[in-house]
Amino acid sequence: MVTSEFEPNHPYFFQRQLELCHRIVTEDSTTAYLLGDKVGVHPERHRFVEHSRCTARFGEVLLHARDHASSNDEYNLAIYNAQSLVDYIDKSLDKSNNTVPVRCGLADDIARCLSTRSMYQFRKRQLECDASDSDFTPEQFDLELMGRLYYSAISRTEPYLREVGLTVDHTGFTALLALCRASSAITLTKQHCSLPMLSEPGAKLDAALSNHFNAITVAGRRFFFSHHHGLECGPKTRGKHLVFAFSSLGNGIVRHEFGGSLAKLNNQDEPFDVLFVADPAQSWYQKDDTGCFGGFVQYERRIKAASKPYKRVSLIGDSMGGSGALLFSHLATESVVAFSPQIDLTRDNHVSRDDMTLLVKEKFQTHLVEHAKEAIQKGVRLFVHRGRESSDTKHTDQLMNRLASIDPLESERLQIIEHSDCDHHQIAIHLKQRGQLLDVISNCLMFNAVM
Repeated sequence: MVTSEFEPNHPYFFQRQLELCHRIVTEDSTTAYLLGDKVGVHPERHRFVEHSRCTARFGEVLLHARDHASSNDEYNLAIYNAQSLVDYIDKSLDKSNNTVPVRCGLADDIARCLSTRSMYQFRKRQLECDASDSDFTPEQFDLELMGRLYYSAISRTEPYLREVGLTVDHTGFTALLALCRASSAITLTKQHCSLPMLSEPGAKLDAALSNHFNAITVAGRRFFFSHHHGLECGPKTRGKHLVFAFSSLGNGIVRHEFGGSLAKLNNQDEPFDVLFVADPAQSWYQKDDTGCFGGFVQYERRIKAASKPYKRVSLIGDSMGGSGALLFSHLATESVVAFSPQIDLTRDNHVSRDDMTLLVKEKFQTHLVEHAKEAIQKGVRLFVHRGRESSDTKHTDQLMNRLASIDPLESERLQIIEHSDCDHHQIAIHLKQRGQLLDVISNCLMFNAVM
């Protein structure tokens, strides 16, 4: 399968995606398609199913739909959608003297319909419980919730799907969002000198999608403060210890995590507070609430402000959340606990956003390593837990290599704990299933030691 070598802000990106649509329409179906054989499928394109709202590759979306078709009807619908996009773009260019491939205001209209009060209430009704009451949610529950969120979004955007001529289903919706993202990307003439940017309507759409596709109902979706978390009654004054709990990608939908274990660990004698931190944009804490790449600054500012009244500050997170805990480890005073964190995003298949360009990923890694070093040098202990999964071991090995220059005495504050009985990425869930997670968190987070 042919994939675009260009990033969304490349001058030729949009044209390349349009060429793929033309290819789908004109290609000889007798040689391009063998039903059931999945012709030309590239493993990375599975992300269009899992994180379809994060792509600008509208041509590749439809090429993926065609090559993954399980029936002649699905195959023909992919061709129909490709033809519809070609026709719509041609008409838009004709009306605008070849300047605008998508109607001005389309991205704004979609963002508004996804941000109404009724949509918020619908999302809220879908959540059976507050995510802070448990550590992790069963995959099947999240998959069902994701389906309902997609259904509501597709239903609300039906007028715009019909405007463009796309099918009112998951593929049509994905192609519509990708088209809006691609047309909203601000072209950069020097690809490695600036962060990728979206026009104002594109950024609003990005923020609206992040706010809709998550399992968090608190305002802003990013921060939730829990005073004396898990204690039914306690002193009205703040505790002396604040724990930041960073969220992972979850099962494709972001939730606040570690609430269950932290509630069990809390006690009246030395109560602590919890600030749950989430990244509904699934950007490794790089995107802010406006849909732009100001996330690191925004999260850092909020974490600093929240930490001021506390003598002790600790951080915890799993996977993307583990990366977040290490990224902001310089703000901790006690300990940081990271389960299976990603260090080098350039080679990690968990990252599905098209706008997470090489520059974004490199900046992320630089910040993470610098802040981990700063944390170690000021006395913070970093506990990184991993299983035997190869990509996880590569990430932690790279972290150790990047921190090899620190003083040998200080280096003891970084501990890599390998759990040899876990051969997959989800080490925190593995430990919880074996009844070990609570002790691990207690020892590392509360006592700064591995016991």
